[in-house]
Amino acid sequence: MTDLSFAPAAVDVFHLSAPLTAPRQNAFGQMDRRPCLLVRMRDSAGNEGWGEGFANWPVFGAAHRKLILSELLDPAIIGRTYPNPSTMWHDLTQRFHAIAVQSNEPGPFEQCIAALDIAAWDLVARRADLPLYAVLGNDAGIVTRPYASALTGATIDALVPALLDGGWEGFKIKVGFGTAPDTQAVERLRRMVGAGTLMLDANQQWDVEASLCAASSLAAFDPLWLEEPLPADAPLTDWMSLAAKSDVPLAAGENIRGASAFADILPALAWVQPDAIKWGGLSCMDGVAQDARAAGTGFAPHYLGGGIGLLATAHMARATGAKWLEVDVTENPLRDALIDDAVSFDGGQVHLTDRPGLGTLPDPKVLDYYAV
Repeated sequence: MTDLSFAPAAVDVFHLSAPLTAPRQNAFGQMDRRPCLLVRMRDSAGNEGWGEGFANWPVFGAAHRKLILSELLDPAIIGRTYPNPSTMWHDLTQRFHAIAVQSNEPGPFEQCIAALDIAAWDLVARRADLPLYAVLGNDAGIVTRPYASALTGATIDALVPALLDGGWEGFKIKVGFGTAPDTQAVERLRRMVGAGTLMLDANQQWDVEASLCAASSLAAFDPLWLEEPLPADAPLTDWMSLAAKSDVPLAAGENIRGASAFADILPALAWVQPDAIKWGGLSCMDGVAQDARAAGTGFAPHYLGGGIGLLATAHMARATGAKWLEVDVTENPLRDALIDDAVSFDGGQVHLTDRPGLGTLPDPKVLDYYAV
């Protein structure tokens, strides 16, 4: 049985930023650079593990989260011994609950705790000389397929043909830009991918009435799901009402926090999409996956960020038997430079190496080059 205990002796925090040649667009804004927040956890024997916390929006948010880690969370774990990463996650969540509420910043605290959780799992897996998925729960035996995410009407012509040639079968396009632009873009993508799987992402842009209108007009293109048509914090009654009437199955989860919140919304969803670097790290994902299976809801983890978080999510997807893994296929130097060859998507499948932990370590030259 794998020893999951660990005692952090040092934690280093890295704030990275990479400029983009073209802004990344969605319905609520655009990103002109890619931010990334990484942590490295080391024990007294020199074992190390790497984690990532959410820092996409706003693009300057990583600087604030770095301070939460270095000033508050890191000192709280140095010198302590934990029986497993999950215990650390629960301990930090409880210890810093009051200040997260006092500052009205539960999200940043949860994202920083998630980064430490992922680093702890990577550390114990590397120490055991096992790939991370084997420590998380071995292999569920289900083929996980990548789906191309963050596509827009302006980018599908440049990106989709090569992905189709590479065997990719899933493609998600952003909507929420207006009825005519949305319909035209989705229609073009459907023509391009033929019988491939098509998903829609509204990024929380609508109310129930607008969501129903959009679902009605876009259902003809046979999308697998309509993601976040409502704000994640919309009343549960709105989600249930929309689910009962929508012509397209609903998906959500990247902006849902807490096991009880996931349990509440599962009946409204065809697909649940937790994001490990936003809430829960890796410690809470198996529970969400099990609850989804019990509810008959598909499990497709969300991920948008740098390479470390993508690797962690890919290992979690394999361990929990996720059918789909989100892969942002738009420009992201901090994804490409950090994943090395630890994951590939040949033939439209997720392939992970059997090297220890996440399967790679960040190149110090990359960290120095993109350091803020």
